[in-house]
Amino acid sequence: MNNNITAIILVALAIGTYLTFTRAKLAEVNEVRVVNTQYLSAIDSADRLIKVRDAVLKDYNALSSEDRDRLDKMLPNTVDNIRLIIDLNSVALRHGFSLRDIKAAASNANQGGLPASQGFGSEIGDAGASIPTPTLDTVNISFSVMAPYQQFINLLRDLEANLRIMDVTHLSVSAGTNPNLYDFSVELQTYWLRQQ
Repeated sequence: MNNNITAIILVALAIGTYLTFTRAKLAEVNEVRVVNTQYLSAIDSADRLIKVRDAVLKDYNALSSEDRDRLDKMLPNTVDNIRLIIDLNSVALRHGFSLRDIKAAASNANQGGLPASQGFGSEIGDAGASIPTPTLDTVNISFSVMAPYQQFINLLRDLEANLRIMDVTHLSVSAGTNPNLYDFSVELQTYWLRQQ
């Protein structure tokens, strides 16, 4: 009988220990495992990101300086409205007319209707450090021109073939005073990368 009481007391102590101490510690261990899994996943993602970054940097460094200049012209990392206006006007001058009422204004892409940049800029760990990511911003340009229809189409073709990425967002045409000339009003949008 003494052995039965001892066995019952030991089983009751084991159940009591499990319910009061061990179960709480097991929950803590499971939480630590989940966090550890997240950290291991983050480390794995960071390693893959570093490999991709190194490969892209290697490819970029292998480019000739001429190709780098072309990339910078296609998607520059600064806004130079004056240079942009001069370039547009020089294209128009090649077709025998000049641009009028030229306006250029830089705007944030998030306000301009483009989706916000999603990527690797989220905070990492408790340190609060973040990886800077470039943000795609826009420059809105508007101008008007009086020209024959075919010359204006040639201007648009030259702008299309230009290295700088440009989207025509608005175009209106009205008859001019001369039957061979039309008044064109154009709004363009071009892009640049803001380095944060």
